[in-house]
Amino acid sequence: MEEIKKSNRGGRREGSGRKKGIESSIVSIKLNNDLLEAFPTEALNEKGELVKFNRSEYINIAVRAKMKKDGYIE
Repeated sequence: MEEIKKSNRGGRREGSGRKKGIESSIVSIKLNNDLLEAFPTEALNEKGELVKFNRSEYINIAVRAKMKKDGYIE
């Protein structure tokens, strides 16, 4: 009986991998140690549960507020 050889060795599968989120880019910044230490490690979410503090979200909100105040964005 003749063996059937498979030529497919994997490849892209529809629906696999991480889903695209909002448009964002990775940026590296330096913070003074006193600022870095001031960030909490845990915070309460909307449901009142203790979760890891999201520094990226906090920095995004702060930078957006400052840029609006200074007139860089609307």
